[in-house]
Formats: sequence, structure tokens, C-alpha cells
Amino acid sequence: MKYLIREMTPSDIEDVIVGEESVFGESLGFDLLYTELKLNPYAFYFVLEIDTEVKGYIGTWIEGERGEIVNFYVDKEYQGMGFGQMLLSFYLELAKMSGVKNVSLEVRASNNVAISLYEKNGFKFSHKREKYYKNGEDALVLIKEL
Repeated sequence: MKYLIREMTPSDIEDVIVGEESVFGESLGFDLLYTELKLNPYAFYFVLEIDTEVKGYIGTWIEGERGEIVNFYVDKEYQGMGFGQMLLSFYLELAKMSGVKNVSLEVRASNNVAISLYEKNGFKFSHKREKYYKNGEDALVLIKEL
């Protein structure tokens, strides 16, 4: 198995949408992803390629001393194999090198696997956003000081 983390390009968007829908049941959508890649100077998006196929990604922002994880997934068949940790570590290192002081994210309150990964990496609970997701589920806001 060969794997690679590389910058996301517009040609990856369709694969990312399929992956988001598989993992989350919904996607940020083509227009938002395309806009992030082409027009947002603070956006840094990376895909995880396994055997030349997109099997995950992390979408982030770096704006001055503040970083944010916008969206992040690894295909279900590759979860639990360390790829999520690799993607997260990759971004956190980029953020540190860019002078970021803290990174925030929102995670579904029911996503115990993701919450565990974030806590293992030093993210701490900040606050809850009630009924944040389309299905009415709460989001937990987590922050990591770098």
C-alpha cells in the first residue's frame, strides 16, 4: 500500500464529495470546495492518496495566528490505521511553521472516534454549539494551543 499527502486540486473535488457523503452523509459541496481552493487565500486543503486514489482529506484555514480545521475525513475502510493521525499531524506542523498560536474545530458531539483523536492531540473542549448540524446535532468546539 502506497500513500501520499498532497495539495488538493479542483480535479480532486468529486472524489472528496463522494468521500464526505460516505463518511458524513453530506458534503460541503462542489461550489464551496472549488471556492476554497481557488479564491480563499487562507485555505489549505490536502488529500490523502492511497494507491493513487483519494481516500481522505483535511480542509483548513490559516489566518495570522489562528488556524481552523474546516473538514476532515478518512474513508471508513482506512480508519483505525493511523491515516487520520497522519493528516492531523501534517496540518498541525504546517500551522506551527506558519506561526499559528491556536487551532479550532467543530466536531459532532456523537463522533467519539474523532473526539478521541483530537483529545489525544491536545485539543480541549471550549464550548458547545447547539443544533449546529442540519440534522439538529450539537457541535463541540475544540481548541489546541500551539
